[in-house]
Amino acid sequence: MATKIILVGMMGAGKTTIGKLLSNQLGFNFTDLDRKIEEKSGVKINTIFEIEGEEGFREREYLALNEALAEEKVVISTGGGVVVKDINRSLIQKSEAMVVYLKASLDILVGRLKNDKTRPMLDKDNKQLSLQQLLSEREPFYENLADFIIDTSHLKTNDVLKTITEKMETL
Repeated sequence: MATKIILVGMMGAGKTTIGKLLSNQLGFNFTDLDRKIEEKSGVKINTIFEIEGEEGFREREYLALNEALAEEKVVISTGGGVVVKDINRSLIQKSEAMVVYLKASLDILVGRLKNDKTRPMLDKDNKQLSLQQLLSEREPFYENLADFIIDTSHLKTNDVLKTITEKMETL
């Protein structure tokens, strides 16, 4: 049975929500990489992007991922862009963790994020275009890393949790 679970996917796909519930259900630790980065730096993600740019943030993200993967019995909610760096993808592949791609349609993501002003990678004026571009860039990485994919667009949270726990038994 898997003792490390990594949730990948776009912002708004449900990684943090599912991660918290799944970790509680399994009795595992939960790590949200973005929250971990904010706790360590003492500032919000937006501030890191403003001061250090995406490259500075991605370096912090790598360190947080590496630290989280050192834990046993952990559910890790990654940021949507964790997959853009080769070093992060390599770390995930070598981790022997079960990788779940939580997928959602573009329309669903736009709806879930329409009032969110905290995402530095989203164009404030055209979230749909931003999401479409990010999704087309990242989706091949998500699919390549994933042990399995769950489309969260129209599933209830409990159905997502049930699917993950059933798959855990087989990996």
